[in-house]
Amino acid sequence: MSLGKKLFNAVCGFFLVFFCLAAIVATIGFFHFWLFLHLPANPVPEKRQFFISRGTGGLEVAKLLQAQGVIRNSYEFYLLALMKHATHRLQAGEYAFSTLDLPEQVLDKIVDGKVVIYVVTIPEGSTLRDIAAIVARDHLAKSSEIIAAAADGRIAKSLNIKANTLEGYLFPDTYRFKKPISAAAILKRMVSRFRHKLPADWKNRDKELGMTLHQIVTMASMIEKEAKVDSERAIIAGVFYNRLKNNMPLQSDPTAVYDVPGFSGPVTPADLKRQSPYNTYLNKGLPPGPICNPGEKSIMAAFYPAKVPYFYFVSNNATTHQFSVTLKEQQKAISDSQKAKNEAGKK
Repeated sequence: MSLGKKLFNAVCGFFLVFFCLAAIVATIGFFHFWLFLHLPANPVPEKRQFFISRGTGGLEVAKLLQAQGVIRNSYEFYLLALMKHATHRLQAGEYAFSTLDLPEQVLDKIVDGKVVIYVVTIPEGSTLRDIAAIVARDHLAKSSEIIAAAADGRIAKSLNIKANTLEGYLFPDTYRFKKPISAAAILKRMVSRFRHKLPADWKNRDKELGMTLHQIVTMASMIEKEAKVDSERAIIAGVFYNRLKNNMPLQSDPTAVYDVPGFSGPVTPADLKRQSPYNTYLNKGLPPGPICNPGEKSIMAAFYPAKVPYFYFVSNNATTHQFSVTLKEQQKAISDSQKAKNEAGKK
């Protein structure tokens, strides 16, 4: 055999071995990648929740996912993202993954921006401090940040609220927030919901009532704190409007304790004598501003009070009230209420 033929055979043998080895390596690599796609990072289900910052590159995201134990191999995940043309479609935000999630599920979640949603429910009648505590519970913003933002005149002005604080304008409802979000953005969402709940003709109604929107919202907040059943809201509104027209103090118990830090009730005779600009026992007219954030039914009652002859009401020691026209009737109603309370106590 000639030297040239031997050399040719050697070269052919080399390439044959090379291609065989390459095929074996490719097969192993493909199988490894197949396993990566079809096996979770950890067979034990655990939750992993963290932020992907804005501007983080595809490979950096993959390395973060591996470091957090969501995937087993960052380079294989990055290869998957390249294959699906997803490297430039990864969205920032806070994500929650399970260690049982497969790589494609993880990638799809980030591409679709399925970030963690915080469902926050604000009960009707909540005060600003109540709302601040609820928001802080989910670490959306610090309580102090919410309170400070609500008292920021620039924020109120930007929202077209003519008041020193957003108390009363933060509509009680269920909200869905995602992080990161600022205290101002949270409040803006609540004020926007408040405006959507105003009656369509509210600008005409405030003129008919001879009151500003701020005064009507203040009235609504008092109704919210006094009424326990919806059927009485408009009646209680009618009582308050009657007293205003007759220059009588509104004498609403909740106003006397509004600015008492951490008050949990019940209201005592001493509270009603407490010096405060909000105390409607000592000061005629409406308090300086809302004493809570009223719901839609209390807002509607403030805009459309019932035309009633009553000037007084007292609790029936349940959810309803006894309404009276004269002071004499009111005194009897109070006496009857006290007797009923004493009898219930004996039982």
